[in-house]
Amino acid sequence: MLKNLMQRLADLSPSCRQATRLQSAAMDGKLSSSQRLGLRIHLCLCKWCRRYGSQIGFLRAASQHEPKPDESLPVRTLSPEARERISRRLAEARKENKL
Repeated sequence: MLKNLMQRLADLSPSCRQATRLQSAAMDGKLSSSQRLGLRIHLCLCKWCRRYGSQIGFLRAASQHEPKPDESLPVRTLSPEARERISRRLAEARKENKL
């Protein structure tokens, strides 16, 4: 009897490939009720897909806490002395190549 119930639940459950896609889609939007039910059943039966779900959840949370590149990095420019030094060395290199 229990075996029969487990088989019926497994029949409602999506494959692991479909379950991973559904987990990703659930983060971006809403799933239909049949998709949610199938995914919940699958996650009850499959520890690997539960693990995948926790991993993508962690990555999403970590990426939201990371500052934007524009906000975290200061604008860097060369100092006038460094610009002059580079210009002199380039001019010297041009003279050496012409000789």
